[in-house]
Amino acid sequence: MPRKTTLRRQPVQERGQHRIESLLDAADAVFAEVGYERATTNAIAARAGASVGSLYQFFDDKRALLDALTQRYHTQLRAVHELVLTPETAQLPLEEIYDRVLRALADFHARNRGFQPLFHGSSTTEELAAAGRALREECINRVEQMLQVRAPGMSPERRRLLAVINVEVIRALLPLSESADEQFREGVLGETKKLLLGYMAKETNRI
Repeated sequence: MPRKTTLRRQPVQERGQHRIESLLDAADAVFAEVGYERATTNAIAARAGASVGSLYQFFDDKRALLDALTQRYHTQLRAVHELVLTPETAQLPLEEIYDRVLRALADFHARNRGFQPLFHGSSTTEELAAAGRALREECINRVEQMLQVRAPGMSPERRRLLAVINVEVIRALLPLSESADEQFREGVLGETKKLLLGYMAKETNRI
Protein backbone atom coordinates (compact mmCIF):
# COMPACT_ATOMS: atom_id res chain seq x y z
CA MET A 1 0.00 0.00 0.00
CA PRO A 2 1.17 3.58 -0.57
CA ARG A 3 2.39 5.41 2.48
CA LYS A 4 -0.14 7.53 4.31
CA THR A 5 -0.16 11.06 2.97
CA THR A 6 0.33 13.90 5.43
CA LEU A 7 0.08 17.40 4.04
CA ARG A 8 2.76 19.77 5.17
CA ARG A 9 0.05 22.28 5.91
CA GLN A 10 -3.66 21.68 6.27
CA PRO A 11 -5.74 24.24 4.37
CA VAL A 12 -7.80 26.45 6.65
CA GLN A 13 -9.78 28.09 3.88
CA GLU A 14 -11.71 26.76 0.91
CA ARG A 15 -9.22 28.48 -1.37
CA GLY A 16 -6.43 26.32 0.03
CA GLN A 17 -8.39 23.12 -0.62
CA HIS A 18 -9.05 24.26 -4.16
CA ARG A 19 -5.31 24.83 -4.62
CA ILE A 20 -4.58 21.28 -3.44
CA GLU A 21 -7.14 19.85 -5.87
CA SER A 22 -5.67 21.97 -8.66
CA LEU A 23 -2.19 20.62 -7.93
CA LEU A 24 -3.49 17.05 -7.93
CA ASP A 25 -5.28 17.65 -11.23
CA ALA A 26 -2.02 18.97 -12.64
CA ALA A 27 -0.09 15.97 -11.32
CA ASP A 28 -2.63 13.66 -12.95
CA ALA A 29 -2.13 15.42 -16.30
CA VAL A 30 1.67 15.54 -16.13
CA PHE A 31 2.00 11.91 -15.01
CA ALA A 32 -0.23 10.92 -17.95
CA GLU A 33 1.87 12.88 -20.45
CA VAL A 34 5.43 12.13 -19.42
CA GLY A 35 5.19 9.43 -16.75
CA TYR A 36 5.90 9.64 -13.05
CA GLU A 37 9.66 9.21 -13.39
CA ARG A 38 10.09 12.15 -15.77
CA ALA A 39 7.57 14.43 -14.08
CA THR A 40 8.91 17.30 -11.98
CA THR A 41 7.37 19.45 -9.30
CA ASN A 42 8.20 22.51 -11.43
CA ALA A 43 6.17 21.13 -14.34
CA ILE A 44 3.27 20.20 -12.07
CA ALA A 45 3.21 23.62 -10.43
CA ALA A 46 3.33 25.32 -13.82
CA ARG A 47 0.44 23.19 -15.10
CA ALA A 48 -1.58 24.21 -12.04
CA GLY A 49 -0.77 27.87 -12.62
CA ALA A 50 1.03 28.02 -9.28
CA SER A 51 4.55 28.66 -8.10
CA VAL A 52 6.66 25.70 -7.04
CA GLY A 53 6.85 27.37 -3.63
CA SER A 54 3.08 27.17 -3.39
CA LEU A 55 3.28 23.45 -4.17
CA TYR A 56 5.81 22.90 -1.39
CA GLN A 57 3.52 24.63 1.07
CA PHE A 58 1.34 21.50 0.90
CA PHE A 59 3.52 18.67 -0.42
CA ASP A 60 7.02 17.65 0.60
CA ASP A 61 7.97 16.27 -2.80
CA LYS A 62 6.76 14.49 -5.92
CA ARG A 63 6.21 11.28 -3.95
CA ALA A 64 3.80 13.10 -1.64
CA LEU A 65 1.83 14.17 -4.71
CA LEU A 66 1.81 10.57 -5.93
CA ASP A 67 0.51 9.36 -2.56
CA ALA A 68 -2.24 11.96 -2.45
CA LEU A 69 -3.24 11.26 -6.04
CA THR A 70 -3.32 7.51 -5.39
CA GLN A 71 -5.58 8.06 -2.39
CA ARG A 72 -7.88 10.20 -4.52
CA TYR A 73 -8.01 7.45 -7.15
CA HIS A 74 -8.88 4.95 -4.42
CA THR A 75 -11.75 7.15 -3.22
CA GLN A 76 -13.10 7.65 -6.73
CA LEU A 77 -12.73 3.97 -7.61
CA ARG A 78 -14.65 2.97 -4.51
CA ALA A 79 -17.45 5.34 -5.55
CA VAL A 80 -17.55 3.68 -8.99
CA HIS A 81 -17.51 0.23 -7.43
CA GLU A 82 -20.32 1.11 -5.05
CA LEU A 83 -22.46 2.01 -8.05
CA VAL A 84 -21.75 -1.00 -10.28
CA LEU A 85 -20.39 -3.78 -8.05
CA THR A 86 -23.20 -4.34 -5.57
CA PRO A 87 -25.04 -7.41 -4.24
CA GLU A 88 -27.95 -6.44 -6.48
CA THR A 89 -25.73 -6.12 -9.54
CA ALA A 90 -24.19 -9.52 -8.84
CA GLN A 91 -27.52 -11.19 -9.61
CA LEU A 92 -27.85 -9.64 -13.08
CA PRO A 93 -26.99 -11.49 -16.30
CA LEU A 94 -23.24 -11.39 -16.95
CA GLU A 95 -23.67 -9.39 -20.14
CA GLU A 96 -25.46 -6.62 -18.28
CA ILE A 97 -22.85 -6.65 -15.50
CA TYR A 98 -20.04 -6.21 -18.01
CA ASP A 99 -21.95 -3.43 -19.78
CA ARG A 100 -22.23 -1.50 -16.53
CA VAL A 101 -18.70 -2.19 -15.30
CA LEU A 102 -16.88 -1.47 -18.57
CA ARG A 103 -18.82 1.72 -19.20
CA ALA A 104 -18.24 3.03 -15.68
CA LEU A 105 -14.52 2.22 -15.76
CA ALA A 106 -14.08 3.69 -19.24
CA ASP A 107 -15.63 6.94 -18.01
CA PHE A 108 -13.37 6.86 -14.95
CA HIS A 109 -10.27 6.42 -17.12
CA ALA A 110 -11.38 9.29 -19.37
CA ARG A 111 -11.68 11.60 -16.35
CA ASN A 112 -8.35 10.51 -14.85
CA ARG A 113 -5.67 10.33 -17.54
CA GLY A 114 -2.90 9.71 -15.05
CA PHE A 115 -4.59 6.63 -13.62
CA GLN A 116 -3.63 4.16 -16.33
CA PRO A 117 0.17 4.63 -16.19
CA LEU A 118 -0.05 4.50 -12.41
CA PHE A 119 -2.25 1.41 -12.51
CA HIS A 120 0.27 -0.34 -14.73
CA GLY A 121 3.05 0.48 -12.28
CA SER A 122 6.72 0.61 -13.17
CA SER A 123 9.65 -1.71 -12.67
CA THR A 124 11.97 1.28 -12.52
CA THR A 125 10.39 3.08 -9.58
CA GLU A 126 9.41 1.17 -6.45
CA GLU A 127 7.01 3.82 -5.20
CA LEU A 128 5.14 3.79 -8.51
CA ALA A 129 5.03 0.00 -8.51
CA ALA A 130 3.70 0.03 -4.93
CA ALA A 131 0.98 2.52 -5.85
CA GLY A 132 0.02 0.42 -8.85
CA ARG A 133 -0.16 -2.76 -6.77
CA ALA A 134 -2.45 -1.06 -4.25
CA LEU A 135 -4.85 0.12 -6.94
CA ARG A 136 -4.83 -3.27 -8.67
CA GLU A 137 -5.56 -5.05 -5.38
CA GLU A 138 -8.51 -2.74 -4.76
CA CYS A 139 -10.05 -3.82 -8.08
CA ILE A 140 -9.36 -7.54 -7.57
CA ASN A 141 -10.87 -7.50 -4.08
CA ARG A 142 -14.04 -5.89 -5.38
CA VAL A 143 -14.45 -8.50 -8.12
CA GLU A 144 -13.84 -11.26 -5.57
CA GLN A 145 -16.62 -9.82 -3.41
CA MET A 146 -18.97 -9.86 -6.41
CA LEU A 147 -18.13 -13.49 -7.16
CA GLN A 148 -18.64 -14.46 -3.53
CA VAL A 149 -22.15 -13.01 -3.60
CA ARG A 150 -22.93 -14.54 -6.99
CA ALA A 151 -21.38 -17.95 -6.32
CA PRO A 152 -21.00 -18.54 -2.56
CA GLY A 153 -20.00 -22.16 -3.16
CA MET A 154 -16.99 -21.30 -5.31
CA SER A 155 -13.62 -22.04 -3.73
CA PRO A 156 -11.55 -19.04 -2.62
CA GLU A 157 -8.74 -20.13 -4.98
CA ARG A 158 -11.03 -20.25 -8.00
CA ARG A 159 -12.69 -16.98 -7.06
CA ARG A 160 -9.30 -15.28 -6.79
CA LEU A 161 -8.18 -16.62 -10.17
CA LEU A 162 -11.32 -15.43 -11.95
CA ALA A 163 -11.05 -12.02 -10.31
CA VAL A 164 -7.41 -11.61 -11.37
CA ILE A 165 -8.13 -12.66 -14.97
CA ASN A 166 -11.06 -10.24 -15.25
CA VAL A 167 -9.08 -7.34 -13.82
CA GLU A 168 -6.01 -8.02 -15.97
CA VAL A 169 -8.02 -8.24 -19.20
CA ILE A 170 -9.74 -4.95 -18.47
CA ARG A 171 -6.48 -3.36 -17.35
CA ALA A 172 -4.79 -4.34 -20.61
CA LEU A 173 -7.56 -3.41 -23.03
CA LEU A 174 -9.38 -0.46 -21.50
CA PRO A 175 -6.70 2.12 -22.43
CA LEU A 176 -7.59 1.50 -26.07
CA SER A 177 -11.04 2.92 -25.35
CA GLU A 178 -9.51 6.33 -24.65
CA SER A 179 -9.37 6.99 -28.39
CA ALA A 180 -11.05 10.20 -29.53
CA ASP A 181 -12.81 8.11 -32.19
CA GLU A 182 -16.16 7.26 -30.60
CA GLN A 183 -16.81 4.35 -32.96
CA PHE A 184 -13.43 2.81 -32.12
CA ARG A 185 -14.06 3.38 -28.41
CA GLU A 186 -17.37 1.55 -28.57
CA GLY A 187 -15.75 -1.23 -30.55
CA VAL A 188 -13.09 -1.74 -27.90
CA LEU A 189 -15.67 -1.92 -25.13
CA GLY A 190 -17.78 -4.35 -27.14
CA GLU A 191 -14.88 -6.66 -27.96
CA THR A 192 -13.62 -6.58 -24.37
CA LYS A 193 -17.06 -7.65 -23.20
CA LYS A 194 -17.13 -10.49 -25.74
CA LEU A 195 -13.72 -11.68 -24.62
CA LEU A 196 -14.70 -11.75 -20.96
CA LEU A 197 -18.05 -13.38 -21.62
CA GLY A 198 -16.32 -16.08 -23.67
CA TYR A 199 -13.86 -16.74 -20.88
CA MET A 200 -16.56 -16.84 -18.22
CA ALA A 201 -18.87 -19.09 -20.27
CA LYS A 202 -17.36 -22.21 -18.70
CA GLU A 203 -18.36 -20.85 -15.31
CA THR A 204 -22.00 -20.22 -16.32
CA ASN A 205 -23.40 -23.07 -14.32
CA ARG A 206 -21.53 -21.97 -11.21
CA ILE A 207 -21.93 -18.19 -11.43
